[in-house]
Amino acid sequence: MPESARETHLMIVHPQYVGPILCGQKLVEARLGVDRRAPYNKVEPGDIVYIKPTSKPVAARAIVHRVDQYEGLDHEDIDRLKEIYNDRVLGDDAFWDAKADAKFATFITLDKVQLLNDERFVPEELLVPSRNAWRVLSQLRQQTQAA
Repeated sequence: MPESARETHLMIVHPQYVGPILCGQKLVEARLGVDRRAPYNKVEPGDIVYIKPTSKPVAARAIVHRVDQYEGLDHEDIDRLKEIYNDRVLGDDAFWDAKADAKFATFITLDKVQLLNDERFVPEELLVPSRNAWRVLSQLRQQTQAA
């Protein structure tokens, strides 16, 4: 896995997942949706991901080890993905039920997770408030330059 990152991301997670991510219990972040929104086709092995619990400061930094993506999903596919990944995703039934209509899925295996005690080293563009649960630094910089 390359040490130099291709891209930098911010991933917003429910606060209850930060501890399991930090201790290596939750190894994979799952993002499922009805469209191709980030991180689908936006994240690759070697990328840096900052992990931010909802309404809290950035808590950790990780390197993307592996990315698995799926498209054209139906309910049976979602059930199969739950069987394959849930021991590493740690999603409850409510999570998977909420994703039953997803057409796209991205499963991101995290590596080298480090606790962060200071946001000074997080790129400022990633810290701007947004409704997006996944942010890609290069896209944010393009938006800023266009404005």
